[in-house]
Amino acid sequence: MGATLRPLATATPAGVACALEESRAGFTRHVAGSVSGARAGSRLLVLPGAVGWDASLAARVIEGTVVVFESAAGFGGASAFALQREGLRSAFGLAIEPPREPWETGPRPAYVDLVWPVPARVRDFSSVVAVRGGETVGRLGSLPVAARRRLGAGTFVFLGSPVGPALWANDPQAQAWLRTVMAASGRA
Repeated sequence: MGATLRPLATATPAGVACALEESRAGFTRHVAGSVSGARAGSRLLVLPGAVGWDASLAARVIEGTVVVFESAAGFGGASAFALQREGLRSAFGLAIEPPREPWETGPRPAYVDLVWPVPARVRDFSSVVAVRGGETVGRLGSLPVAARRRLGAGTFVFLGSPVGPALWANDPQAQAWLRTVMAASGRA
């Protein structure tokens, strides 16, 4: 059984901002406390609607934290995207593509199929960021939009299609997915 964990604190890691208030609201509704940062002793850190980057994330993962990084690269500026792209590459070996509207090149797939830690089908509400590298744990049609990378004692989960808005809408599959992520982090 995991250590007793404290509620998430309100401090956002330096360099990361939330650009999607519906994501923050969705995660907050389903995780005790605020989800924009973690307090010492917590093994779960959720960064909803994240733009920018913080170099301390790799150290947190190595030390045993499960970090869920929900990218909102499509809602930040070019410099925030470039910073996020370089941070993901150097810290976790993940390569992200520029944000895109999936329906621009054909019919819009309506759902992201997540496969870790449990299968879940979550409605896509926005632009997406494709990711390469790590273990692909979610796809929008054939496009990989979620990846997981283990590092040290922890796990980094990149979400290139926001799950927070589905949580905000009380989607049961999004809720089941988050409960399982929380259990995997020892938080539930």
